[in-house]
Amino acid sequence: MSIERVCSLCFDNEDLSDWIVNEDGPRGCDACGKRDAPTCKLSELCAFIESRLSQYWGSADNQLFYVSAEGGYQGRTWDTYDLIVDEIGLSFPRAQNDRLLREILGHLTDQAWCDYDCGALDHDEALKFSWRQFCETIKHKRRFFFLSDGSDDRDSFTPASLLHEIAHSIEVIGLIREIPAGTKLWRARPDLNKGAKATATSFGPPPAEHALQSNRMNPPGIPMFYLASSQKTALLETRTMESRMGKWSVARSLLVLDLRRLPHVPGIFSKADRHYRLGLKFLHDFAVDIMTPVARDQRVHVDYLPSQVVTEYFRDYDFEAGRLDGIVYNSTVHLEGWNIALFANNVDLGLSRPTWGRAPEPWLTFIKSIRARI
Repeated sequence: MSIERVCSLCFDNEDLSDWIVNEDGPRGCDACGKRDAPTCKLSELCAFIESRLSQYWGSADNQLFYVSAEGGYQGRTWDTYDLIVDEIGLSFPRAQNDRLLREILGHLTDQAWCDYDCGALDHDEALKFSWRQFCETIKHKRRFFFLSDGSDDRDSFTPASLLHEIAHSIEVIGLIREIPAGTKLWRARPDLNKGAKATATSFGPPPAEHALQSNRMNPPGIPMFYLASSQKTALLETRTMESRMGKWSVARSLLVLDLRRLPHVPGIFSKADRHYRLGLKFLHDFAVDIMTPVARDQRVHVDYLPSQVVTEYFRDYDFEAGRLDGIVYNSTVHLEGWNIALFANNVDLGLSRPTWGRAPEPWLTFIKSIRARI
């Protein structure tokens, strides 16, 4: 007896289960024999499965040469079983045998599949390739005039196009967010002498002439204002057990690139757009790459270059919501904490007067100085 209707609990894939639930067919599954979950017609489910497969793989008959003397298709191929079982890993928790799998394969087109576009990399792979080339260029080839290095093609982007594509993906995915007024932030200053008077300026951004250290987001000579979400995070970030601490409160909402919580990459059976999904896959790799800890040795100036250049680009990029005030990212030394790099100077904090014009509304308000320890 063939399977006419199948229930949502016969699949371990959340997106397929949700699709069946949305169909909300009558109880009574021909695959497992139970009546405890919504069902759908198997033929309609398989039509949906095939439509999603065609979003990520192409037809070998349409894209590849077939040469019998050379072993068949001249390129990488999969049959439908390979895609369903090996590539996607679809499984059936209620199945006592392979009956449901055989029925599904019987409904799907029996064909050889190939890469989505055999003549080009997938969008995420093209971005990753371009990012590796970008890092290699600014680390070891050219440091200042590189935006037009190379040319755009189907498999790669120039540095300028890559940075624009990353910024566009960030906006589409919704990573431009606000840090609300009232949020408390901390800065540790273990280098402050005991007994020395500590003021708001002591816990503000360093003067440009003293910003001699290469950091994740800024090169030497270009200061940024780094703060942490808690006392413990600030102490761990400075690799110290005890320090003078400055407590700040956000005075007005801050527009930031928020790398703390990237959305989960949707599965291929989700309704997510292919370009969106592949762009998000790249952003996950990108965020891990620029947040990877760098050893404080003679290579620090080189290894921080990619994140410094990206930060500078984002700092001046005109997002729809406006220009950024900073970048928020997870702490690599305190899993419960996060950090923020603000593009703020002493004028932005109300610690000094501008050389001309009216003073801007302060970004933060200094609360107090304390001594803290872990």
